Amino acid sequence: MPLPELVAGEQAGGEVRIRFGHVDRPPSESLEKGWGYFSSAPNEACLFWQGVGAFSVRGGTDIIVDPSPGLGEKMLRLFVLGPVLATVLRQRGYLLLHASAVAVAGEAVLFLGSSGWGKSTTAAALHARGHGLVTDDVAVLRVEESRPVVFPSFPQLKLWPEALVSLGDDPEKLPQWNPRLEKRVRTAAHRFSSAPLPVKRIYVLEEGNAPEILPLRPQEAFVALVRHTYGSDYGLQTAMGVGSAPHFLECTSILNKVTVYRLKRRKTISQLTNLAQVIEEDLAQNP
Repeated sequence: MPLPELVAGEQAGGEVRIRFGHVDRPPSESLEKGWGYFSSAPNEACLFWQGVGAFSVRGGTDIIVDPSPGLGEKMLRLFVLGPVLATVLRQRGYLLLHASAVAVAGEAVLFLGSSGWGKSTTAAALHARGHGLVTDDVAVLRVEESRPVVFPSFPQLKLWPEALVSLGDDPEKLPQWNPRLEKRVRTAAHRFSSAPLPVKRIYVLEEGNAPEILPLRPQEAFVALVRHTYGSDYGLQTAMGVGSAPHFLECTSILNKVTVYRLKRRKTISQLTNLAQVIEEDLAQNP
């Protein structure tokens, strides 16, 4: 199975071995409340989605893939390179946030929020103004450094057609990210930050009448980091360690070293350029 989304980069803890094999399915009674099932033990996790398949992740190095019959290769890749790879990274001790990030003057600026909040669109607007893309949708952090470090992901942005049109692209000429959604994949290889970067600032996206940047109180910032840890809204809390004591300590460590702000803006495509300018001015005025 080819994985064309991946590119060469610095290793984050060694190789990952992916192979096809048998993975036990959960009992049918455990699926009554949803279409997925996830279990986790120290250094081992089992992930299962009805109609997709079962995946075993062990020791942060080994992935066993057992797809459901008839599943398309593209859909399988979405899960392998999404929640399955995220579980590998979590087993290696990295913190994953539901965030997109761009590089500004050699540092990473993160945009935090749930699906549909505009993380990718905001990153795309800054990328169009010359800033390098670091990651889209999922930010992988190492928090034990003097400053948290974010690792680059794939050199691509996943955007809705209206956002692409505003950036001068033709959505019909770009591939769909998910066969079930209209989101398209826009490559960003020409301005992609391929090295890990220290985190400069975190913006938590919220809806407002006009672009406005406000500081978050420590308690609010802590809740935002916990809430937007990857997996917290996908049923993967156990596999990702959401709500555990180590997770809380990681979030606290970030808050001790990085400033977190609330970024209010209208969810209007026409305001993208103005929003990007407001962010640039804030970064310049408050280094």
